[in-house]
Amino acid sequence: MQYSIFEGNMERLEKKINRISNKCKEFGCEFTYCQVGEEFKELENDQGNKYTARFVIVEVEGTAIVNGWKFIASIEHTQKGNIINRIGDLEVPEKYYTSESICEHCNTNRSRKDTYIVMNEKTGEFKQVGKSCLNDFTNGLSAEAIAHYISLYDELIQGETPSEGGRGENYYETETILKYVSETIRRFGYVKRQDFEARSTADRAFDYYCVDYGHMGNKYEREILIEEMKSVNFNTESDYIIKNVADALAWIVDQDENNNYIHNLKTVCSLKYVTGRNLGILASLFPAYNRDLEYKAEKAEREQKWAVEKLSKANSQHIGNIGDRITVQIESIKCLTTWETQWGLTGLYEIVDGKGNVYIWKTSSFFDNEFKTIKGTVKEHKEYNGILQTELTRCRVS
Repeated sequence: MQYSIFEGNMERLEKKINRISNKCKEFGCEFTYCQVGEEFKELENDQGNKYTARFVIVEVEGTAIVNGWKFIASIEHTQKGNIINRIGDLEVPEKYYTSESICEHCNTNRSRKDTYIVMNEKTGEFKQVGKSCLNDFTNGLSAEAIAHYISLYDELIQGETPSEGGRGENYYETETILKYVSETIRRFGYVKRQDFEARSTADRAFDYYCVDYGHMGNKYEREILIEEMKSVNFNTESDYIIKNVADALAWIVDQDENNNYIHNLKTVCSLKYVTGRNLGILASLFPAYNRDLEYKAEKAEREQKWAVEKLSKANSQHIGNIGDRITVQIESIKCLTTWETQWGLTGLYEIVDGKGNVYIWKTSSFFDNEFKTIKGTVKEHKEYNGILQTELTRCRVS
């Protein structure tokens, strides 16, 4: 049978389950227990505030069968009738609803608070037996152990309700929290949690979430936060925010897990619900997403600029003959790279004239676009990436 157990009750129940499991192994009884899933439920606390709690779905199956007899239930005899505490799905015959505390094994009828129902696996026969005779059917499995076994199922049912002693973490819908983070960044910018001199985006967004969802208990603090939100027209349901959250979540799905941070961010963002401990990394989704967008935009701009420059140089020609002294009217000049030599730092300059002809010059001097002309000696005619270049040496600029 499956039970949905409140997270805060799991530790207590698992301790009892382990004791029952060990006892069943000792007497050869079948017993299986495993966690098969989870679910989240909206609950309400004593103050009327709603919150999301996690429940663990467990599957428990067991049969106390010894020597062909299967333990079915215990009967608690009261003046108003019998209370049937069964295990499993098998129905106890109606005659035991009002039966006296008789043992059908030894045929004695005396005042008993509890009796026990067993069933023969082969014949389907039911018997109501007393505590002393129970040993004949269970090979020594005591009535106390059977009682614990039965009460386990009652506790599993009770475990479906949050108890005062059982504390579970509070859970928050990931997409909803991200809307608050996105709007907070939009209105106030992004602040890391490590920046102790400022209020972090994660904490600020969570405060606003708590205000809207009734989790902010301090009235004075709540009023301050409400004024903050009103001052910037804080709105988590705008078309911009909804799209921004959807785009950022779609982006993280496609990222390669090439470092711990991306792995953790991807994992947290894939959860439907998150806890408070994950709010910091969750809030970092947007700066990570924006950095990637900026990088791709800059890369595209560089590639476009390079393509335009390459197109403008496509008609470049070799100028002069080797050894000629020529004068070039400078349209643009830029340093392509630098390196250290025994004479100091050397730079490789690219010079373009008004007709798109390309010249290169290696020098330890520094030059920029303030210069209008360059006079130099043709050292070599070259070609690079399909563009003809004229290399100059012993140059003077003016």
